[in-house]
Parts: sequence; C-alpha cells; structure tokens
Amino acid sequence: MALLQLTDIEAGYGARVLHRVSLTVKAGEAWVVLGPNGAGKSTMVRVALGLLTPSTGEVRLCGDALNSLDARTIAQRAAWVPQVVDDGSRFTGLEIALMGRAPHLSAWGVPGGADEAKAMDALRTLDVAHVAHRPLAEVSGGERRRVWLARALVQTPKLLVLDEPTAFLDVKHQVETLRHVRKLVDGGLGALAVLHDVNLARHLATHVVLLKDGRAMAQGRVEDVLTEDALTKLYDVEMREVPGFAPRWDAP
Repeated sequence: MALLQLTDIEAGYGARVLHRVSLTVKAGEAWVVLGPNGAGKSTMVRVALGLLTPSTGEVRLCGDALNSLDARTIAQRAAWVPQVVDDGSRFTGLEIALMGRAPHLSAWGVPGGADEAKAMDALRTLDVAHVAHRPLAEVSGGERRRVWLARALVQTPKLLVLDEPTAFLDVKHQVETLRHVRKLVDGGLGALAVLHDVNLARHLATHVVLLKDGRAMAQGRVEDVLTEDALTKLYDVEMREVPGFAPRWDAP
C-alpha cells in the first residue's frame, strides 16, 4: 500500500522551492532524500506532514488526501523527528517518549502502565534508558535526539519521517539507529529520511531521491540511483576523489 504520495508538488516560502516533485513511499520501503544545502529536502518533509501547504499538487497519506485529515489522525499514521528538536528542559526522557502515545489516547486519557512499558522499551532499544528520569536539558544533544526518535517509535506509526536523524550522534549510534529503523522498515514500516551522509544513506535506504535546485534529479532503487556519476552531478564534486566514499551495496 502507498503510505505517502506526493504528486506534482510545488511549494516554498514566498519563493518556490520545490518544482513538480512526485514521490511514492510504500510499506517496507525506506526512502532517503539526498541533495546539497537549499535543495528543498526539509521543505519536502514539511509538505509530506502537512506542516507546509503546497501551492500546487496533491499529498495523500495512507490513501487519503492529507488536507482532509485532522492532526490526530495524521499523528496516528505518521511520526516525525524534526531537524531541530526542543531541548525539553521541563520534561524527562520518559515523559518525552510517552508523548508519542498521545494520538492513541482519548481526549481525557492519561498514559497507563502499558504505555509506559512501551516508552521504556523504545528508550532501551535506542540506548537512552539511562536518561528516562533526567530532564532533557541535562543530557547531550545526541541523547536528546535519540529520546525524540523513541517518542516517534512509541507513536507506532505506519510512516516514519526523519529530518537529519543522525545529527549529533556518534558513529556507533548513527549506525545502530539506522539499523533499527531499517529493521522496522523490513517489518513493514515505511520511512522517509533526509540525510547528508551518502554512506549512511546507502546503509538505510531501499530507495533514494536525489534533489537538486528543488527538482528530483533521479529517484528509484538505491542500487540504480546511488552511483558515482549521479552523485558527482548532484553535489558538483568528483565522488571518486571523496575520501571514504565507496559505492558498495552491503546488506544492513
């Protein structure tokens, strides 16, 4: 099933940023958006979540027009980890993670024991259970980011939308975080992620869209799209000369 469909999207902030962009994310697919700064990557994510209304085109979430859905329904279907997360200084790690249950509770409902267990399990999975009872103002940026990813997982969405999910993470937690997301995708979740690191993108993605100047330069399966020639055109730098880059297709 198509979890997310963007069709001929044009959008921006006064000036147009995206130009006739189309994309379909299905269950069991992890789409990574790559491109230089200012290409429109975060704009695409905001359009996909209804945080920015496109000037033209259509967005559908799990088959329904996004603009026909209320915020609660959207949150039950899609979870978001933004590029910049609130430091949550008033809240502990567990309290932040538990916020992911909000779309599934009644208007006057409060999280119960099962919700807390789910939140703690997500914190353990992402190696941040030790901050469960600490205010987020007292933890590192990387730990804070993993807590917010735990919050998204606790929402139990069908679609996970990630804008720079590995920002502030050390190498170990970058790899482990993306491995966990890929495991969820292999289990039937859909994912749309903005990344800057090409090698990490290769590690997570089943599919890739290369975005340049607001246009989809190429898109499709990772092994078909993520080539040295395509990346050279995307970033205007000869990828054969980039230290550490190798076009391998290792299983995650």
